[in-house]
Amino acid sequence: MRLSRHRVERLAQLVATNLVNERAAEIRVSPDEIESIVARAINHNLEEEAAIDAEVRDLLLKHSAVMIREGVDQRTAFVKVKAELAKRRGFVL
Repeated sequence: MRLSRHRVERLAQLVATNLVNERAAEIRVSPDEIESIVARAINHNLEEEAAIDAEVRDLLLKHSAVMIREGVDQRTAFVKVKAELAKRRGFVL
């Protein structure tokens, strides 16, 4: 799922605020630095998922003739292949 820059910033802000307010961890950096770290982590995760999506599209495209001939639903195949690739990479969807 692609999130807007604003949404990522807002999520990072909420996580940072909760970490500071709940004292869930020993904080040795500023809240702004926490927000930046969390935003980078979210963006990295989104980039990893986008890479998996691209690989799935390539795989399905390579096998599209067989899938059409056998009546395989493209969306169902996409979801199943994506889940398998994510699992192999240790990526949690």
